[in-house]
Amino acid sequence: MRALLAAVLVASCATTIVPPPPERLEGCWIDRKADNTATTMRWLADLENPGALRGERMTYTAAGVGADRGSYTLRPEGEGWTFCQSYDPAPRCWVVAEGESGSLEGGRVFIDAAYDRLRISIFDDSSERIVFQGERDGCD
Repeated sequence: MRALLAAVLVASCATTIVPPPPERLEGCWIDRKADNTATTMRWLADLENPGALRGERMTYTAAGVGADRGSYTLRPEGEGWTFCQSYDPAPRCWVVAEGESGSLEGGRVFIDAAYDRLRISIFDDSSERIVFQGERDGCD
């Protein structure tokens, strides 16, 4: 009986299902800093593109909204997902990394969300750039 229980527990650990990127992203997020600034990121349905999400990142200072803003999209493409920045200096898109395999050539976006924490990073040209890192927040 113990062997059967152990086998079931091991199997359940090995078959953890990671939700698709939209389920990990959708909603509102915030990163509060010690210097009284905060960066928010909202991911909501893109009404013009079914199945896609639009993301808006804004940084707030004591004086109001700062200059650090960004617009993004997450859309299905083929068998996977594409993450795009849609603001200057130049619109650009990357494939969203899924699982542990795949080439990093051309860059990849990593979307890590767990326990109400979100981290979005772009690995491109042998360097990593963090787009956002914060915790879940209510959408006001």
